[in-house]
Amino acid sequence: MLRQALSDVVSGLVLASSALLLLALIAAITAAATGSGWGTVVALAISGAAEMIVRRRWTAVECAAVRMLAVVLLAARTAGAGIVIGSVVMAGLVVTAIAVAGPLRAVTTRLQRPQVVTRNLDGLVIPRITATWLTTIRGLAETVGAVGLAAAASGGGRGAAIGGLAAGTSLAVLPVARLAERGLALVRAGLRGKSLEVASDALRRLQPQVVLYFAGGPSEVYQVRMWLEPVARLGRPALVVLRDFDVLDALGPTTLPVLCTPYNGTLARLPLAEPVVTLFVTHSGNNHGMLRRPEIRSVFVGHGDSDKPDSVNRNARVYDEVWVAGPLGRRRYAESGIGVDDSRIVEIGRPQAQPTSRAPDDPPTIVYAPTWEGWGDDPHHSSLAHAGPALVRALQAAPGIRVRYRPHPLTGKRDPALRQAHREILRLLDGAVDTAPLEQTLGSCAGLIADVSSVVNDFLVFDRPYAVVDTRGLGPAAMRRQFPSTAGGFVISPDLGGLTEFLAAATGGSDPTQRARRKLLRDALGDPATAQQRFADAVERLLAKG
Repeated sequence: MLRQALSDVVSGLVLASSALLLLALIAAITAAATGSGWGTVVALAISGAAEMIVRRRWTAVECAAVRMLAVVLLAARTAGAGIVIGSVVMAGLVVTAIAVAGPLRAVTTRLQRPQVVTRNLDGLVIPRITATWLTTIRGLAETVGAVGLAAAASGGGRGAAIGGLAAGTSLAVLPVARLAERGLALVRAGLRGKSLEVASDALRRLQPQVVLYFAGGPSEVYQVRMWLEPVARLGRPALVVLRDFDVLDALGPTTLPVLCTPYNGTLARLPLAEPVVTLFVTHSGNNHGMLRRPEIRSVFVGHGDSDKPDSVNRNARVYDEVWVAGPLGRRRYAESGIGVDDSRIVEIGRPQAQPTSRAPDDPPTIVYAPTWEGWGDDPHHSSLAHAGPALVRALQAAPGIRVRYRPHPLTGKRDPALRQAHREILRLLDGAVDTAPLEQTLGSCAGLIADVSSVVNDFLVFDRPYAVVDTRGLGPAAMRRQFPSTAGGFVISPDLGGLTEFLAAATGGSDPTQRARRKLLRDALGDPATAQQRFADAVERLLAKG
């Protein structure tokens, strides 16, 4: 809630500053055209202050050109020919210097791009930072220079002399700061040129036997994050390979060595011992950079077993093996007819979903965890827009329970209707969103309401009531036939029918779903207590093949 409030404040500040910057530039031109020297000075100063806040939203060349135009206009109205000529020359130099900065920045940025960035891996640590303080100095120098020129052009006397001195000093700082910024970038570029060599030496020492590979973006980082602990518990030399520097920043804490490179050529040059079991958690188009490595034994582990269509994607045919949680996952591939041979399917359970004897929170907690809208056009992928706000209001009205809301990380990425429903629920819950680790959230609640998703399967290990929202209006029988993971829970209709029975079971009343739920647990996940060992055994088997 606090983060959202701060984000709203910053967005509002940027919007207000953008409007102020535009108005100040218009005022500067108007004041200069009418010969108002100090009006021009004040307007230019305000524009500079506003631009410090919105510098990334505006083109620096345009702002500088408007400011220099105001200076020239003012000089033409109030000063002699010498000052006018000087103002024109100075304005041309300033605008040219700022205009050249763009291509220069592009060249030096390309030169300083690291080939690899690492974490927890012995080698050269190269910070991916920019000299923002130099950028601020440049912007400040340009603004002070423009203000000083305007003061000098506004007339004689001490004010003109001080303005001229300020303008000269500030405009002299401008190229020095720019050269310093670019020089620092080139120094970093020289260091980064060594990053691949140093990282390669570290990999030769590590000799990873397991690689956890992720080529998605930062908004999908949860998909790889869920595998960090299971891989770390293998006790084998392991490496996490990422393909986006922003994902590395968003990954969070881990004890595993991490290597990140966006370049397929660099990935191809990394030294890997043969064999190495490589785990793919998503069907990214950028997986091919690792799939073509001859050393790897490729395995698709996904990021959760569910009845969603994505759980049996045709891209699974490119991997040596596909590891699923239980018999239910195996049947999905067999029934899909997409061409993954049964001999390549291995049941390992869900190492992330560990059974616990922890008692539910008091008062009983009901978690509403809808999935997102997905990449397809199925309007019923998520219950959020259909029933989300009404469901939360009904839960709030139920006596003696606490409501927790855990939306999917990608909620509202494509569908405005889901974004609107999400915002409405946030208003109902005073902005409270559950951001705790998923296993912690699921372990503390008395009941779960979700959509067809892997959250349902993971919740089975806690042996507590759950419900799935039937937004299609199929009815319980058809719902359970079409989506087998719903067979151990309650089905809530679009008008919230079935919610009362679910709440009764979740708060200690009669639970007619318990027997079916325990049967489904074995079908969906196998024996949860042995999942980590089965995961380790599957890795061992592939390594033993050589």
